[in-house]
Amino acid sequence: MPKNITQFDLLISCPSDVKEELEIIKDTVADFNRMYGAANNTSIVAKHWSTDAYPQLGEKPQNLLNKQFVLECDAAVAVFWTRFGTPTDNYGSGTEEEIEELLKSGKQVFLYFSDRQINPVSINFDQYKKVLEFRERYKDKGIFAPYSDLMEFKKKFLNHLSLYFVNLLANGNEKQSSHTSKLAVKGVRDGKITENLTIYKRRSYLESEFMTNMVSNIQSLFEKVNNICLPDKTIVSQGSEIKMGNDGTPPALVVGKSLTNVESAKNEWQDQLKGLNSIFSSVELTLPKELQSDIESFVEEFSIEINNDIFNIGKLSKQKQPFGGGPFGTGSSYTLVGSEDEKEKYRILIKVYGENNEFRQWESFFATLESKYYLDLCLANFGTSYDEDVDIRLYVKTGYLCTVKQLPVPGNDILATAIKFIEPFFKPEKSLTVNEYADYPEYGSISSSDIALYGLTRSYEEKVESRKEEYLESIDNVFCYEHFQDDGYDVICYKQSYIKQNTNVFFPSIIVFHSLPDTIRYEISSKFFPEVIEGELKPILEN
Repeated sequence: MPKNITQFDLLISCPSDVKEELEIIKDTVADFNRMYGAANNTSIVAKHWSTDAYPQLGEKPQNLLNKQFVLECDAAVAVFWTRFGTPTDNYGSGTEEEIEELLKSGKQVFLYFSDRQINPVSINFDQYKKVLEFRERYKDKGIFAPYSDLMEFKKKFLNHLSLYFVNLLANGNEKQSSHTSKLAVKGVRDGKITENLTIYKRRSYLESEFMTNMVSNIQSLFEKVNNICLPDKTIVSQGSEIKMGNDGTPPALVVGKSLTNVESAKNEWQDQLKGLNSIFSSVELTLPKELQSDIESFVEEFSIEINNDIFNIGKLSKQKQPFGGGPFGTGSSYTLVGSEDEKEKYRILIKVYGENNEFRQWESFFATLESKYYLDLCLANFGTSYDEDVDIRLYVKTGYLCTVKQLPVPGNDILATAIKFIEPFFKPEKSLTVNEYADYPEYGSISSSDIALYGLTRSYEEKVESRKEEYLESIDNVFCYEHFQDDGYDVICYKQSYIKQNTNVFFPSIIVFHSLPDTIRYEISSKFFPEVIEGELKPILEN
Protein backbone atom coordinates (compact mmCIF):
# COMPACT_ATOMS: atom_id res chain seq x y z
CA MET A 1 0.00 0.00 0.00
CA PRO A 2 1.40 3.47 -0.89
CA LYS A 3 2.51 5.63 2.04
CA ASN A 4 2.95 9.33 2.54
CA ILE A 5 6.58 9.89 3.45
CA THR A 6 7.97 13.05 5.04
CA GLN A 7 11.33 13.72 3.40
CA PHE A 8 14.10 15.77 4.96
CA ASP A 9 17.03 16.83 2.77
CA LEU A 10 20.39 16.83 4.59
CA LEU A 11 23.21 18.84 3.01
CA ILE A 12 26.73 17.43 3.36
CA SER A 13 29.11 20.39 3.41
CA CYS A 14 32.86 19.92 3.80
CA PRO A 15 36.15 21.04 2.17
CA SER A 16 38.07 18.76 -0.18
CA ASP A 17 40.31 17.14 2.47
CA VAL A 18 37.30 15.54 4.22
CA LYS A 19 36.78 12.32 2.24
CA GLU A 20 36.32 9.36 4.56
CA GLU A 21 33.79 11.24 6.71
CA LEU A 22 31.75 11.86 3.58
CA GLU A 23 31.11 8.13 3.15
CA ILE A 24 30.48 7.68 6.88
CA ILE A 25 27.77 10.38 6.75
CA LYS A 26 25.99 8.61 3.87
CA ASP A 27 26.15 5.25 5.67
CA THR A 28 24.89 6.81 8.91
CA VAL A 29 21.92 8.40 7.15
CA ALA A 30 21.07 4.99 5.70
CA ASP A 31 21.28 3.49 9.20
CA PHE A 32 18.92 6.14 10.56
CA ASN A 33 16.38 5.54 7.80
CA ARG A 34 16.45 1.82 8.48
CA MET A 35 16.11 2.16 12.26
CA TYR A 36 13.71 5.11 12.56
CA GLY A 37 12.52 6.20 9.15
CA ALA A 38 10.17 3.37 8.22
CA ALA A 39 8.46 3.39 11.62
CA ASN A 40 7.78 7.14 11.35
CA ASN A 41 7.07 7.36 7.61
CA THR A 42 10.14 9.57 7.36
CA SER A 43 13.21 9.59 5.14
CA ILE A 44 16.43 11.61 5.26
CA VAL A 45 18.09 12.16 1.88
CA ALA A 46 21.78 13.12 1.92
CA LYS A 47 22.75 15.73 -0.71
CA HIS A 48 26.26 16.64 -1.86
CA TRP A 49 27.49 18.71 -4.78
CA SER A 50 29.25 15.70 -6.34
CA THR A 51 25.95 13.85 -6.81
CA ASP A 52 23.24 16.53 -6.78
CA ALA A 53 24.65 19.40 -8.84
CA TYR A 54 24.30 19.68 -12.61
CA PRO A 55 26.18 21.76 -15.21
CA GLN A 56 24.90 25.33 -15.44
CA LEU A 57 26.33 28.65 -16.59
CA GLY A 58 25.57 32.29 -15.85
CA GLU A 59 26.67 32.81 -12.22
CA LYS A 60 29.41 32.00 -9.73
CA PRO A 61 29.55 28.25 -8.87
CA GLN A 62 28.46 28.70 -5.23
CA ASN A 63 25.46 30.83 -6.26
CA LEU A 64 24.39 28.11 -8.70
CA LEU A 65 24.76 25.40 -6.05
CA ASN A 66 22.69 27.48 -3.62
CA LYS A 67 19.88 27.78 -6.14
CA GLN A 68 20.04 24.20 -7.38
CA PHE A 69 19.69 22.43 -4.03
CA VAL A 70 21.72 23.85 -1.11
CA LEU A 71 19.18 26.34 0.23
CA GLU A 72 16.29 23.91 -0.17
CA CYS A 73 17.85 21.49 2.31
CA ASP A 74 16.21 21.16 5.73
CA ALA A 75 19.46 20.62 7.65
CA ALA A 76 23.19 20.32 7.09
CA VAL A 77 26.20 18.45 8.42
CA ALA A 78 29.51 20.34 8.09
CA VAL A 79 32.93 18.86 8.78
CA PHE A 80 36.32 20.63 8.92
CA TRP A 81 39.79 19.13 9.22
CA THR A 82 42.81 21.07 7.88
CA ARG A 83 41.33 22.94 4.91
CA PHE A 84 38.84 25.81 5.09
CA GLY A 85 37.99 25.91 1.39
CA THR A 86 37.84 28.37 -1.50
CA PRO A 87 36.52 31.89 -0.78
CA THR A 88 33.18 33.01 -2.28
CA ASP A 89 31.96 36.55 -2.93
CA ASN A 90 30.59 36.96 0.60
CA TYR A 91 32.28 34.33 2.79
CA GLY A 92 35.65 32.76 3.53
CA SER A 93 34.64 29.50 1.84
CA GLY A 94 31.73 27.70 0.21
CA THR A 95 31.24 25.59 3.35
CA GLU A 96 31.06 28.69 5.54
CA GLU A 97 28.52 30.26 3.16
CA GLU A 98 26.32 27.15 3.24
CA ILE A 99 26.44 27.04 7.06
CA GLU A 100 25.63 30.73 7.48
CA GLU A 101 22.83 30.83 4.89
CA LEU A 102 21.10 27.77 6.33
CA LEU A 103 21.39 29.18 9.85
CA LYS A 104 19.79 32.44 8.64
CA SER A 105 16.85 30.38 7.39
CA GLY A 106 16.44 28.74 10.79
CA LYS A 107 17.77 25.37 9.64
CA GLN A 108 19.64 22.82 11.79
CA VAL A 109 23.41 22.55 11.23
CA PHE A 110 25.50 19.70 12.70
CA LEU A 111 29.05 21.10 12.94
CA TYR A 112 32.15 18.91 13.51
CA PHE A 113 35.90 19.54 13.71
CA SER A 114 38.37 16.72 13.17
CA ASP A 115 41.33 16.33 15.55
CA ARG A 116 42.67 13.32 13.64
CA GLN A 117 46.42 13.10 13.20
CA ILE A 118 47.91 14.11 9.87
CA ASN A 119 51.37 14.31 8.34
CA PRO A 120 52.51 17.95 8.85
CA VAL A 121 54.04 17.95 5.36
CA SER A 122 50.56 17.75 3.80
CA ILE A 123 49.13 20.68 5.79
CA ASN A 124 48.55 24.06 4.18
CA PHE A 125 49.07 26.23 7.24
CA ASP A 126 47.24 29.26 5.81
CA GLN A 127 44.18 27.07 5.34
CA TYR A 128 44.55 25.41 8.73
CA LYS A 129 44.82 28.80 10.42
CA LYS A 130 41.45 29.77 8.93
CA VAL A 131 39.92 26.55 10.28
CA LEU A 132 41.21 27.33 13.77
CA GLU A 133 39.93 30.92 13.60
CA PHE A 134 36.52 29.70 12.43
CA ARG A 135 36.43 27.12 15.24
CA GLU A 136 37.27 29.78 17.82
CA ARG A 137 34.61 32.11 16.43
CA TYR A 138 31.90 29.46 16.68
CA LYS A 139 32.53 28.71 20.36
CA ASP A 140 30.10 31.50 21.23
CA LYS A 141 27.57 30.74 18.47
CA GLY A 142 26.37 27.34 19.59
CA ILE A 143 27.53 23.77 19.98
CA PHE A 144 29.99 21.91 17.74
CA ALA A 145 31.57 18.51 18.25
CA PRO A 146 35.25 17.58 17.91
CA TYR A 147 36.38 13.99 17.28
CA SER A 148 39.72 12.20 17.24
CA ASP A 149 39.02 9.20 14.99
CA LEU A 150 36.49 8.01 12.41
CA MET A 151 34.72 5.54 14.72
CA GLU A 152 34.10 8.32 17.20
CA PHE A 153 32.76 10.54 14.43
CA LYS A 154 30.28 7.88 13.25
CA LYS A 155 29.06 7.24 16.78
CA LYS A 156 28.58 10.93 17.54
CA PHE A 157 26.90 11.74 14.26
CA LEU A 158 24.37 8.88 14.51
CA ASN A 159 23.58 9.93 18.06
CA HIS A 160 23.12 13.60 17.14
CA LEU A 161 21.08 12.80 14.03
CA SER A 162 18.78 10.54 16.01
CA LEU A 163 18.35 12.97 18.90
CA TYR A 164 17.35 15.80 16.59
CA PHE A 165 15.04 14.06 14.14
CA VAL A 166 13.38 11.61 16.55
CA ASN A 167 12.64 14.54 18.86
CA LEU A 168 11.33 16.53 15.90
CA LEU A 169 9.00 13.70 14.91
CA ALA A 170 7.89 13.12 18.49
CA ASN A 171 6.99 16.79 19.01
CA GLY A 172 5.10 16.81 15.74
CA ASN A 173 3.06 13.79 16.80
CA GLU A 174 2.24 15.38 20.15
CA LYS A 175 0.87 18.48 18.47
CA GLN A 176 -1.19 16.64 15.90
CA SER A 177 -1.48 13.01 14.93
CA SER A 178 -1.81 13.87 11.22
CA HIS A 179 0.08 16.24 8.95
CA THR A 180 0.34 19.86 10.04
CA SER A 181 0.91 22.05 7.03
CA LYS A 182 0.09 25.75 7.38
CA LEU A 183 -0.55 27.35 4.01
CA ALA A 184 -1.00 30.98 2.96
CA VAL A 185 -0.49 33.26 -0.05
CA LYS A 186 2.25 35.84 0.49
CA GLY A 187 3.68 38.74 -1.50
CA VAL A 188 7.27 38.69 -2.72
CA ARG A 189 9.50 41.59 -3.74
CA ASP A 190 13.10 41.27 -4.85
CA GLY A 191 13.01 37.58 -3.99
CA LYS A 192 11.97 38.11 -0.34
CA ILE A 193 8.66 37.64 1.48
CA THR A 194 7.13 41.05 2.25
CA GLU A 195 4.83 42.19 5.01
CA ASN A 196 3.03 44.53 2.60
CA LEU A 197 1.68 43.28 -0.71
CA THR A 198 3.60 45.45 -3.17
CA ILE A 199 2.42 46.01 -6.74
CA TYR A 200 4.98 47.62 -9.02
CA LYS A 201 5.40 48.99 -12.54
CA ARG A 202 8.24 48.31 -14.92
CA ARG A 203 10.01 51.35 -16.31
CA SER A 204 13.18 49.81 -17.69
CA TYR A 205 12.21 48.30 -21.03
CA LEU A 206 12.09 51.38 -23.30
CA GLU A 207 15.36 52.70 -21.85
CA SER A 208 17.07 49.31 -21.75
CA GLU A 209 20.44 48.53 -23.29
CA PHE A 210 18.60 46.33 -25.77
CA MET A 211 16.69 49.34 -27.18
CA THR A 212 19.70 51.65 -27.01
CA ASN A 213 21.75 49.18 -29.05
CA MET A 214 19.02 49.00 -31.69
CA VAL A 215 19.08 52.79 -32.11
CA SER A 216 22.89 52.78 -32.27
CA ASN A 217 22.87 50.11 -34.98
CA ILE A 218 20.42 52.13 -37.09
CA GLN A 219 22.47 55.31 -36.60
CA SER A 220 25.59 53.48 -37.82
CA LEU A 221 23.69 52.48 -40.98
CA PHE A 222 22.87 56.16 -41.64
CA GLU A 223 26.57 56.95 -41.41
CA LYS A 224 27.25 54.38 -44.11
CA VAL A 225 24.50 55.89 -46.31
CA ASN A 226 25.93 59.39 -45.89
CA ASN A 227 29.30 58.14 -47.12
CA ILE A 228 27.84 56.99 -50.43
CA CYS A 229 27.61 59.86 -52.93
CA LEU A 230 25.74 59.22 -56.18
CA PRO A 231 25.60 61.61 -59.17
CA ASP A 232 22.36 62.91 -60.61
CA LYS A 233 20.45 60.43 -62.75
CA THR A 234 22.68 60.43 -65.85
CA ILE A 235 23.97 57.83 -68.24
CA VAL A 236 27.55 57.96 -69.45
CA SER A 237 28.40 56.16 -72.69
CA GLN A 238 31.61 56.23 -74.72
CA GLY A 239 32.81 59.50 -73.19
CA SER A 240 29.48 61.17 -73.89
CA GLU A 241 26.95 62.23 -71.32
CA ILE A 242 23.26 61.70 -72.05
CA LYS A 243 21.02 63.82 -69.85
CA MET A 244 17.68 62.12 -69.36
CA GLY A 245 14.41 63.91 -70.09
CA ASN A 246 11.24 63.62 -68.04
CA ASP A 247 10.06 60.75 -70.26
CA GLY A 248 13.24 58.77 -69.65
CA THR A 249 14.71 59.43 -73.15
CA PRO A 250 17.94 61.31 -73.94
CA PRO A 251 17.00 64.73 -75.41
CA ALA A 252 20.52 65.64 -76.41
CA LEU A 253 23.98 64.21 -76.79
CA VAL A 254 26.86 66.36 -75.62
CA VAL A 255 30.40 65.69 -76.90
CA GLY A 256 32.72 68.19 -75.32
CA LYS A 257 30.72 71.40 -75.92
CA SER A 258 29.19 70.51 -79.33
CA LEU A 259 25.55 69.43 -79.78
CA THR A 260 25.13 66.50 -82.25
CA ASN A 261 22.10 64.94 -83.86
CA VAL A 262 19.63 64.39 -81.01
CA GLU A 263 17.44 61.96 -82.93
CA SER A 264 20.42 59.76 -83.82
CA ALA A 265 21.53 59.52 -80.18
CA LYS A 266 17.98 58.71 -79.09
CA ASN A 267 17.69 55.89 -81.61
CA GLU A 268 21.07 54.44 -80.57
CA TRP A 269 20.01 54.47 -76.89
CA GLN A 270 16.68 52.79 -77.59
CA ASP A 271 18.38 50.10 -79.71
CA GLN A 272 20.71 49.27 -76.80
CA LEU A 273 17.81 49.00 -74.36
CA LYS A 274 15.81 46.91 -76.79
CA GLY A 275 18.69 44.45 -77.13
CA LEU A 276 18.91 43.98 -73.35
CA ASN A 277 15.18 43.81 -72.79
CA SER A 278 14.85 41.16 -75.47
CA ILE A 279 16.80 38.83 -73.15
CA PHE A 280 15.70 39.87 -69.63
CA SER A 281 13.14 42.50 -68.69
CA SER A 282 14.15 45.10 -66.10
CA VAL A 283 12.27 47.66 -64.05
CA GLU A 284 13.74 50.82 -62.57
CA LEU A 285 13.59 50.74 -58.77
CA THR A 286 12.01 53.43 -56.65
CA LEU A 287 11.89 53.61 -52.87
CA PRO A 288 8.36 53.18 -51.46
CA LYS A 289 6.81 56.28 -49.91
CA GLU A 290 6.20 54.30 -46.70
CA LEU A 291 9.92 53.57 -46.43
CA GLN A 292 10.83 57.23 -46.95
CA SER A 293 8.23 58.40 -44.43
CA ASP A 294 9.37 55.93 -41.75
CA ILE A 295 13.02 56.82 -42.21
CA GLU A 296 12.29 60.56 -42.09
CA SER A 297 10.33 60.04 -38.87
CA PHE A 298 13.22 58.15 -37.25
CA VAL A 299 15.73 60.79 -38.42
CA GLU A 300 13.63 63.59 -36.91
CA GLU A 301 13.02 61.77 -33.59
CA PHE A 302 16.69 60.99 -32.96
CA SER A 303 18.14 64.16 -34.59
CA ILE A 304 20.25 62.29 -37.13
CA GLU A 305 22.15 64.28 -39.77
CA ILE A 306 21.57 63.02 -43.31
CA ASN A 307 22.45 64.13 -46.82
CA ASN A 308 19.77 65.89 -48.84
CA ASP A 309 19.86 63.17 -51.51
CA ILE A 310 19.53 60.26 -49.06
CA PHE A 311 16.79 58.65 -51.16
CA ASN A 312 18.67 58.99 -54.46
CA ILE A 313 19.56 55.48 -55.68
CA GLY A 314 20.62 56.51 -59.17
CA LYS A 315 19.44 54.42 -62.12
CA LEU A 316 19.27 51.18 -60.12
CA SER A 317 16.92 48.63 -61.68
CA LYS A 318 15.58 45.19 -60.96
CA GLN A 319 16.18 42.62 -63.70
CA LYS A 320 14.31 39.37 -64.07
CA GLN A 321 16.32 36.13 -64.20
CA PRO A 322 14.97 32.79 -65.49
CA PHE A 323 16.26 30.71 -62.56
CA GLY A 324 17.02 30.97 -58.86
CA GLY A 325 13.50 31.48 -57.51
CA GLY A 326 10.71 29.22 -56.32
CA PRO A 327 10.89 26.27 -53.92
CA PHE A 328 13.48 24.34 -55.95
CA GLY A 329 15.35 27.26 -57.55
CA THR A 330 13.72 26.60 -60.91
CA GLY A 331 11.48 29.67 -60.94
CA SER A 332 12.29 33.19 -61.97
CA SER A 333 14.19 35.58 -59.70
CA TYR A 334 15.45 39.16 -59.77
CA THR A 335 18.89 40.74 -59.53
CA LEU A 336 19.91 44.34 -59.02
CA VAL A 337 21.43 46.12 -62.01
CA GLY A 338 23.47 49.23 -61.41
CA SER A 339 26.72 50.48 -59.95
CA GLU A 340 28.10 48.95 -56.75
CA ASP A 341 27.41 52.19 -54.87
CA GLU A 342 23.80 52.19 -56.05
CA LYS A 343 23.32 48.59 -54.98
CA GLU A 344 24.99 49.16 -51.60
CA LYS A 345 22.96 52.27 -50.83
CA TYR A 346 19.72 50.51 -51.75
CA ARG A 347 20.53 47.51 -49.54
CA ILE A 348 21.41 49.74 -46.58
CA LEU A 349 18.20 51.78 -46.92
CA ILE A 350 16.15 48.58 -47.03
CA LYS A 351 18.00 47.35 -43.94
CA VAL A 352 17.37 50.68 -42.17
CA TYR A 353 13.68 50.34 -42.99
CA GLY A 354 13.59 46.78 -41.66
CA GLU A 355 15.45 47.54 -38.44
CA ASN A 356 13.35 50.65 -37.87
CA ASN A 357 10.22 48.51 -38.21
CA GLU A 358 11.59 46.07 -35.64
CA PHE A 359 12.48 48.96 -33.34
CA ARG A 360 8.96 50.39 -33.59
CA GLN A 361 7.42 46.99 -32.88
CA TRP A 362 9.58 46.55 -29.77
CA GLU A 363 8.75 50.12 -28.75
CA SER A 364 5.02 49.41 -28.99
CA PHE A 365 5.34 46.05 -27.20
CA PHE A 366 7.44 47.49 -24.36
CA ALA A 367 5.18 50.53 -23.99
CA THR A 368 2.21 48.21 -23.44
CA LEU A 369 4.16 46.17 -20.86
CA GLU A 370 5.19 49.34 -19.03
CA SER A 371 1.54 50.44 -18.82
CA LYS A 372 0.67 47.33 -16.74
CA TYR A 373 0.99 46.61 -13.02
CA TYR A 374 2.85 43.57 -11.66
CA LEU A 375 2.69 41.44 -8.52
CA ASP A 376 4.91 38.57 -7.33
CA LEU A 377 3.08 36.00 -5.18
CA CYS A 378 4.07 32.74 -3.56
CA LEU A 379 2.43 29.83 -1.76
CA ALA A 380 3.95 29.62 1.72
CA ASN A 381 3.96 26.59 4.01
CA PHE A 382 4.78 27.67 7.59
CA GLY A 383 3.85 24.28 9.02
CA THR A 384 5.95 21.41 10.31
CA SER A 385 4.96 18.95 7.58
CA TYR A 386 4.60 18.81 3.82
CA ASP A 387 1.32 18.95 1.91
CA GLU A 388 0.09 17.67 -1.46
CA ASP A 389 -2.56 18.35 -4.11
CA VAL A 390 -2.84 21.99 -3.12
CA ASP A 391 -5.43 24.01 -5.07
CA ILE A 392 -5.04 27.80 -5.08
CA ARG A 393 -7.69 30.27 -6.26
CA LEU A 394 -7.19 34.02 -6.64
CA TYR A 395 -10.21 36.38 -6.83
CA VAL A 396 -9.88 39.87 -8.37
CA LYS A 397 -12.77 42.21 -9.21
CA THR A 398 -13.53 42.10 -12.93
CA GLY A 399 -11.61 44.64 -15.01
CA TYR A 400 -8.41 44.78 -12.98
CA LEU A 401 -6.70 41.49 -13.87
CA CYS A 402 -4.86 41.23 -17.18
CA THR A 403 -5.65 37.70 -18.31
CA VAL A 404 -3.38 35.66 -20.54
CA LYS A 405 -5.54 36.47 -23.59
CA GLN A 406 -5.17 40.20 -22.87
CA LEU A 407 -1.36 40.16 -22.77
CA PRO A 408 0.26 42.03 -25.67
CA VAL A 409 1.37 40.02 -28.69
CA PRO A 410 4.58 41.28 -30.37
CA GLY A 411 4.65 42.47 -33.97
CA ASN A 412 5.29 39.94 -36.74
CA ASP A 413 8.94 40.89 -37.26
CA ILE A 414 9.96 40.44 -33.61
CA LEU A 415 8.00 37.30 -32.72
CA ALA A 416 10.98 34.95 -33.05
CA THR A 417 13.07 37.02 -30.62
CA ALA A 418 10.20 37.83 -28.26
CA ILE A 419 9.63 34.12 -27.62
CA LYS A 420 13.03 34.03 -25.90
CA PHE A 421 11.99 36.89 -23.59
CA ILE A 422 8.80 35.28 -22.25
CA GLU A 423 10.38 33.69 -19.18
CA PRO A 424 12.45 36.78 -18.22
CA PHE A 425 9.32 38.93 -18.67
CA PHE A 426 6.74 36.84 -16.86
CA LYS A 427 8.30 33.96 -14.88
CA PRO A 428 9.48 34.67 -11.30
CA GLU A 429 13.16 33.97 -10.75
CA LYS A 430 14.09 31.57 -7.96
CA SER A 431 15.62 33.28 -4.93
CA LEU A 432 17.25 32.30 -1.66
CA THR A 433 13.91 32.21 0.15
CA VAL A 434 11.39 31.34 -2.59
CA ASN A 435 11.57 28.32 -4.87
CA GLU A 436 10.38 28.28 -8.46
CA TYR A 437 7.15 26.57 -9.49
CA ALA A 438 7.87 23.06 -10.81
CA ASP A 439 4.55 21.82 -12.25
CA TYR A 440 4.54 23.59 -15.61
CA PRO A 441 2.95 21.61 -18.46
CA GLU A 442 5.25 20.02 -21.00
CA TYR A 443 6.08 22.38 -23.83
CA GLY A 444 7.79 21.61 -27.14
CA SER A 445 10.21 24.49 -27.69
CA ILE A 446 11.44 23.45 -31.13
CA SER A 447 9.81 25.58 -33.79
CA SER A 448 9.22 24.39 -37.33
CA SER A 449 8.70 27.91 -38.65
CA ASP A 450 12.00 28.02 -40.58
CA ILE A 451 12.49 24.34 -41.34
CA ALA A 452 12.57 23.37 -45.01
CA LEU A 453 10.70 20.15 -45.78
CA TYR A 454 11.84 18.25 -48.89
CA GLY A 455 13.38 21.43 -50.26
CA LEU A 456 10.30 23.57 -49.61
CA THR A 457 10.92 26.86 -47.81
CA ARG A 458 7.96 28.22 -45.92
CA SER A 459 6.58 31.60 -46.95
CA TYR A 460 6.90 34.66 -44.72
CA GLU A 461 3.20 34.47 -43.84
CA GLU A 462 3.52 30.80 -42.88
CA LYS A 463 6.55 31.53 -40.70
CA VAL A 464 4.71 34.37 -38.94
CA GLU A 465 1.68 32.19 -38.25
CA SER A 466 3.87 29.39 -36.88
CA ARG A 467 5.85 31.76 -34.68
CA LYS A 468 2.67 33.35 -33.37
CA GLU A 469 1.36 29.91 -32.40
CA GLU A 470 4.66 29.15 -30.67
CA TYR A 471 4.56 32.46 -28.81
CA LEU A 472 1.01 31.93 -27.59
CA GLU A 473 1.80 28.35 -26.58
CA SER A 474 4.84 29.45 -24.57
CA ILE A 475 2.77 32.20 -22.88
CA ASP A 476 0.11 29.63 -21.96
CA ASN A 477 2.87 27.43 -20.56
CA VAL A 478 3.98 30.10 -18.07
CA PHE A 479 0.45 31.37 -17.31
CA CYS A 480 -0.76 27.84 -16.68
CA TYR A 481 -3.89 28.93 -14.82
CA GLU A 482 -7.51 28.13 -15.37
CA HIS A 483 -9.50 31.35 -15.73
CA PHE A 484 -13.16 31.86 -14.81
CA GLN A 485 -15.51 34.77 -14.26
CA ASP A 486 -17.78 34.45 -11.24
CA ASP A 487 -20.16 37.00 -9.71
CA GLY A 488 -18.16 40.07 -10.73
CA TYR A 489 -14.72 38.51 -10.19
CA ASP A 490 -11.95 37.19 -12.39
CA VAL A 491 -10.78 33.93 -10.85
CA ILE A 492 -7.49 32.18 -11.67
CA CYS A 493 -6.76 28.68 -10.35
CA TYR A 494 -3.72 26.45 -10.35
CA LYS A 495 -2.42 23.34 -8.56
CA GLN A 496 0.72 22.80 -6.47
CA SER A 497 1.33 19.06 -6.45
CA TYR A 498 3.72 19.11 -3.46
CA ILE A 499 5.15 21.63 -1.02
CA LYS A 500 7.65 20.89 1.74
CA GLN A 501 7.41 22.17 5.27
CA ASN A 502 8.93 25.61 5.93
CA THR A 503 9.03 26.32 2.19
CA ASN A 504 7.84 29.09 -0.15
CA VAL A 505 7.04 28.45 -3.82
CA PHE A 506 6.37 31.14 -6.43
CA PHE A 507 3.10 31.26 -8.35
CA PRO A 508 3.68 29.98 -11.93
CA SER A 509 3.84 33.54 -13.28
CA ILE A 510 4.08 37.13 -12.21
CA ILE A 511 0.48 38.36 -11.91
CA VAL A 512 -0.34 41.21 -14.35
CA PHE A 513 -3.00 43.89 -13.83
CA HIS A 514 -4.49 46.65 -15.98
CA SER A 515 -4.83 48.86 -12.89
CA LEU A 516 -4.31 48.68 -9.13
CA PRO A 517 -6.98 46.51 -7.39
CA ASP A 518 -8.31 47.40 -3.93
CA THR A 519 -8.22 43.84 -2.59
CA ILE A 520 -7.26 40.35 -3.69
CA ARG A 521 -8.91 37.31 -2.11
CA TYR A 522 -7.57 33.77 -2.12
CA GLU A 523 -8.73 30.28 -1.23
CA ILE A 524 -6.49 27.26 -0.58
CA SER A 525 -7.53 23.63 -0.25
CA SER A 526 -5.15 20.69 0.14
CA LYS A 527 -4.93 16.97 0.73
CA PHE A 528 -3.94 17.11 4.39
CA PHE A 529 -5.84 20.17 5.62
CA PRO A 530 -9.56 19.48 6.02
CA GLU A 531 -10.86 23.05 5.68
CA VAL A 532 -10.62 25.67 2.94
CA ILE A 533 -8.15 28.39 3.92
CA GLU A 534 -9.35 31.89 3.04
CA GLY A 535 -7.43 35.14 3.06
CA GLU A 536 -7.56 38.72 1.79
CA LEU A 537 -4.64 40.81 0.57
CA LYS A 538 -4.59 44.61 0.28
CA PRO A 539 -1.97 45.69 -2.26
CA ILE A 540 -0.10 48.97 -2.21
CA LEU A 541 1.69 50.62 -5.12
CA GLU A 542 5.48 50.75 -4.89
CA ASN A 543 6.90 54.26 -4.96
